[in-house]
Amino acid sequence: MRRVASFLLLGIALTAGAADIWRWKDANGVTHYSDSPVPGAERVNVPRAPRTDAAAPASSTTNASPTPAQAAPQPAAVVQYRRCAVTSPQNDAVFNNVDAVEASLAIEPALQAGHQVLVLLNGGAYTDWPEGATSHTLTGLFRGSYTLAVRVLDESDRALCSSAAINFHVRQPSVLSPARQAPRPPAQK
Repeated sequence: MRRVASFLLLGIALTAGAADIWRWKDANGVTHYSDSPVPGAERVNVPRAPRTDAAAPASSTTNASPTPAQAAPQPAAVVQYRRCAVTSPQNDAVFNNVDAVEASLAIEPALQAGHQVLVLLNGGAYTDWPEGATSHTLTGLFRGSYTLAVRVLDESDRALCSSAAINFHVRQPSVLSPARQAPRPPAQK
């Protein structure tokens, strides 16, 4: 039993830091990440996670403070966004006879310098969204159902905050509608 446990722990240790991460943008400008390369992808350098006290090697002296050479550099403060949400339109809202819908976002705290808003319409980047704006009119919408979500990205295109996707529906009359009456033939004289 000890040999099986040792073998499993050795396998986990060998594969723990071996994963490569690849990043690329598709034709719609959406950034994708994967563990296998695709044409045009670039390798992302992912730093190893810092050791916890339990995993750190034991020191020969228990009360010794680290020397400046041993002290780990402190990372820059990362903004923690408390809220990223699509506030308008409401989930499952229905719009009749329109080709544009007003959309609003809630981002808390306010968007920080160097960060950008990525609005996703039906899973793809909505490129007409103004940089840094929290409201905009979505135009060119045809009849159908849509999903809308938002992400806040840092300078490296890493998602710092993501909203849940909402659905909304645009309905427009059709000449093929069963409720539409057929044209009457001209009156005969």
